[in-house]
Amino acid sequence: MAFGAIMDPRMKFLVIEFAYPMIYGEQSGQNISYVRALLYELFEEYVTCFEEEAKGVCDTNKIGKEVSKGGSSGSKMSQEGGSNKYSGWLDFKAYVSEKTSKKPAKTDLDNYLEDGLEISAAGKTFDVIGWWKNNQAKYRILSRLAVDILSIPISTVASESTFSAGERVVDTYRSKLGIETVQALICGSNWIRAHYGLKGRTKEEEDDEEIEIPIPCA
Repeated sequence: MAFGAIMDPRMKFLVIEFAYPMIYGEQSGQNISYVRALLYELFEEYVTCFEEEAKGVCDTNKIGKEVSKGGSSGSKMSQEGGSNKYSGWLDFKAYVSEKTSKKPAKTDLDNYLEDGLEISAAGKTFDVIGWWKNNQAKYRILSRLAVDILSIPISTVASESTFSAGERVVDTYRSKLGIETVQALICGSNWIRAHYGLKGRTKEEEDDEEIEIPIPCA
């Protein structure tokens, strides 16, 4: 939840510095440092993945360049309008990959936290995911982290089965609910039944009644 709040450009890390003293009191400083350390640790994992992807692109471009050098006279030529002309596109892509794979003086996370807060109009819905999509070019690595954190997993429960029984709330197809949520649903079901004097059907009553139909012999 702390990471999700930080990834909101309207709050960033200021919301943690504001809320934690009221929640943890004297231990707020320790918890704030802990959240900051975990955030940078998670960001470094995304940086590592990004560097591996950039390295793979750079290696692919180098291989293509070597193959083009060992080929025919049209190795570095691109077909443009039916004639062979040197484009230099592979060389440029290799140059860009080499430059972008190096760590800058400040990371995306540093720049994001140091930039000012996003001001949204009062009464207007703010699209956080849309904001990150629009600023993907500015925060190339951090935008991936933000989208992964802000993407909420969907959990489905059929409305008619919500208050029926525990085994119907949690099954192999609907196992994404938290333990506390499931307990609250079952407990609320029991309270409502007790308040209105309703009795749940027993397992024996829920089972279909077996009826034997005699089949006459031919």
